[in-house]
Order: sequence, then structure tokens, then C-alpha cells
Amino acid sequence: MMKKLLVMVAAAMMAAASVNAQDEQRHEVGAFYGIESASNILSVYSSMFSAAAGDQSSWWGPAGVEYYYHISPVVAVGGVAVFAGCEAENEKTKQKEFKESFFTIMPSVKFNWLRKKNWGMYSGLSAGVMFLSLKANDDLKEPKTNVEDEHLTSFMFQATALGAEFGGKLRGFVELGLGEKGTLCGGLRYKF
Repeated sequence: MMKKLLVMVAAAMMAAASVNAQDEQRHEVGAFYGIESASNILSVYSSMFSAAAGDQSSWWGPAGVEYYYHISPVVAVGGVAVFAGCEAENEKTKQKEFKESFFTIMPSVKFNWLRKKNWGMYSGLSAGVMFLSLKANDDLKEPKTNVEDEHLTSFMFQATALGAEFGGKLRGFVELGLGEKGTLCGGLRYKF
């Protein structure tokens, strides 16, 4: 009799946990675009040297994707992948002289400190590695110029001081922070 009771209690607990798990949305994926990322700031400094030589630069990004798994209602862990870049063009010849590409991968943690049904506020921290690729135009790679393609690896981060999201399963979000996602970043997330 006691054995049957324990089996019934265990079965009821598993059923309740299963129903609870179906109601919770533990996973979320997102896509974003930001402005004034750390790599864009690095591009500005390298572009200043090009500008002195008569070049114009254009940069884009950061654009990226993210994934989070909610281990509790407050804490989510996951990762962020970000791409940004820069191109320099000779103002006179209109020829592209070099192209910089920044690809960053960062493990991430998010703290949901205000949670309501259709909106919330959070902060976050990400830290990882950035891969920089600098490719120069073949015309610049003459022996007398000592110009070469470069590939560098560096530490990169994102500190999100304030994030706000709104919506149901599909949510819009904006973030204020510092690092590779940018000082201002916005996008969409899907929770499931």
C-alpha cells in the first residue's frame, strides 16, 4: 500500500512538473542591430589614418544573434554572436583600399530584474573573443609599402546597463550599454 502511494505521489509530481514546464518559456532567440560598438570605435581610429591619406570610410554593424536559456525567472545564460565591419575607399580613385571585419562570440548572462506579463527590464554581461580581419587591396601590397593582410584575436565584452523588452512570445527590445553590441541596440526576440 505504501509503495503504491509513493508511486502515485511521484507520478503526480512528474505530471505537475511537466505541465509547469509547458507553461514556462525557457528558451529565447533574438536578432539585433546596434550603433557605436567597440569595433566601430576601433574602425574610427584606423580610419583617421586613412583619412589623412585621402580615404573615405564607411562602417556597419554591429549586427548579431543571441540565444538565452532561463535557468530561473531572474537569470538567463546563453551566448551572443556579433558581426561588424568597415571599408576604406580612396576619395580620388574611388577604389576600395582596405576592408576590416569584426566577428565576436561571447558567453552571456542576463538578469531580469523586472518581469511583467508583456514587458520587462534587465541588465546583462557578456565577455568573449573578437576576431579581426584586415584585408588590403592588392595594389597597396607592393614591396615598398609593407602593407599586409592581418588577422588578430582580442578580448571583447558587452555590459548592458539597462534593457527593456515588450510583447508576448515575440518581443521587441532596446538596450543601453557599452561594448560590442553597441551603446544603443535594438531588435526582436522569440521566446519558446
